[in-house]
Amino acid sequence: MKNLGTFAAEDHILHLAWSPDGARLLATPASGSILVAGQEGEILETLPGHGMGNGESAWFQDAPVTCGFDGKVRLVGREWNPGRGLIERVKTSPDGKFLAAAQGKSLHILDQEGNESLSLRDLETSVVDFAWNPSRSREVAIAGAGGATLWRLGQKKPFARFDWGGASLRVGWSPDGRWLATGDQTPSVHIYDIPRDHPLHIQGFESKVQALAFSSESKQLATAGSAVVTVWPMTGKKGPDGATPIQIDGCESAAQALDFSSKGLLAIGDGAGTLLVITFEKGQFRRKRSKLESGISALAWHPSQPILAIGHEDGQVMLLALE
Repeated sequence: MKNLGTFAAEDHILHLAWSPDGARLLATPASGSILVAGQEGEILETLPGHGMGNGESAWFQDAPVTCGFDGKVRLVGREWNPGRGLIERVKTSPDGKFLAAAQGKSLHILDQEGNESLSLRDLETSVVDFAWNPSRSREVAIAGAGGATLWRLGQKKPFARFDWGGASLRVGWSPDGRWLATGDQTPSVHIYDIPRDHPLHIQGFESKVQALAFSSESKQLATAGSAVVTVWPMTGKKGPDGATPIQIDGCESAAQALDFSSKGLLAIGDGAGTLLVITFEKGQFRRKRSKLESGISALAWHPSQPILAIGHEDGQVMLLALE
């Protein structure tokens, strides 16, 4: 792999996000200034941080959107104060028409005209994480105490509820809209086949699942709950139910970051600085392993090119091109 460039933020990298056209990379540290860089690591813009801590950033209307512990969202020349309490992440709907921010028991939703009428407020439990449906932009899944609820914008009640009796910490939706996966308070994963209304509870992880990632064609789900990453097949009538997953070793500590490229490559990063790039072929895999100088806290593939952005615990960001 070829190093295209590096740059540094003031704290460990919390989140990385490429702009939809792939021309800019938004690098968010846990605290301090938020950076916008080009494909070779050149700093294009420096954005102010959010006091005691930043949340995960996003792109909306072709501009960076940031949030944080000060309860503010900064976007497109304005500052949005939707309510009281910290904001840990903002996410844009797949069609780019809506921006959502989780804050306490509310999921605030803003449209392109600045209207907030579709927001979901006074929910039963706090919003720990949420995910837009990639195939239906007006649907969103919310994770928290009790599992996950699925909502359609404009409706006052969820259209589906997956309650397994515990708390879910992370949620991800497959690109085809069929599968919903949650990483849970217990060391487990729940996978829901939404059309069949069928949940699958997977246990046996050494620690809480820190990352989930679906492949771009919805054929695989990667889960990180230890130094071994488990990749589940998501094809067929039952998907992972009864199937044998692929177990990928090679990390020196628990995997902390996962991301699939548009071409099906899986990048894995751990807290010891181990980077794995996995190629899958006929149910088997090939592994390219690199040892980097510090722990890896975030990964993001370029939307169309074989370029991987790597965020480190020491605040460094590296851009690597596959050769």
